[in-house]
Amino acid sequence: MILLKYVLTALPVYALSFFKAPSGTISSIESLLINFFILFEGGGEDHRKLAWVGWRSVCMRKEYGGLGVMRLREFNEALLGKCCWR
Repeated sequence: MILLKYVLTALPVYALSFFKAPSGTISSIESLLINFFILFEGGGEDHRKLAWVGWRSVCMRKEYGGLGVMRLREFNEALLGKCCWR
């Protein structure tokens, strides 16, 4: 979970901070994150396994029972708003 939260979601931060990413790009990055999460959870590349936790639950804040992984679409909008604010 630490690798997913702090490394894999930090990779597209530079590009997301300057450009509004198309929805197809964000959905493809999120699908890579979901596949990594399922693979890490115990599924293999040769056989698919059901995830015990839904992706929406993974992205919820820890205070509400989630795992605290950020949603890239909302994060992209926040970074663009910060850039405009400066």
